[in-house]
Amino acid sequence: MQYNYLASEPLHECSICHETIIHPICPICITTQIQAWLTSYSNYHELKDSLFPELRNFFEKHFKESTECIKCKKARVCICPYCFTEFILDELKRINANKIILKEFLIFFNFDLEHKGYYKEAEKLGVV
Repeated sequence: MQYNYLASEPLHECSICHETIIHPICPICITTQIQAWLTSYSNYHELKDSLFPELRNFFEKHFKESTECIKCKKARVCICPYCFTEFILDELKRINANKIILKEFLIFFNFDLEHKGYYKEAEKLGVV
């Protein structure tokens, strides 16, 4: 944890990449939105059954109380949105989600704002 002298509050680090969390949206809120998005697919239950057990394992391994989420206001932003969405993207690829799903995921949940991480891989895959 670092101290922000301008805002007079501590800055929290992502438990995965150890960078300062600058977009404090908790993984639970992002997961809720991902689940809502996945309902638009006819194979929703298959996707959910393949993806969500891995999410539970991920949360058990990485989740701890941290800074407050700007959406739900709970102190559970311990992983930056980039690292979390990178994990989800990797899981979607692991379960062989089709290119339409990968492309939509990157449109709706892209936190690679500088295009230095998984966005480049998505370009190679032809999904962006």
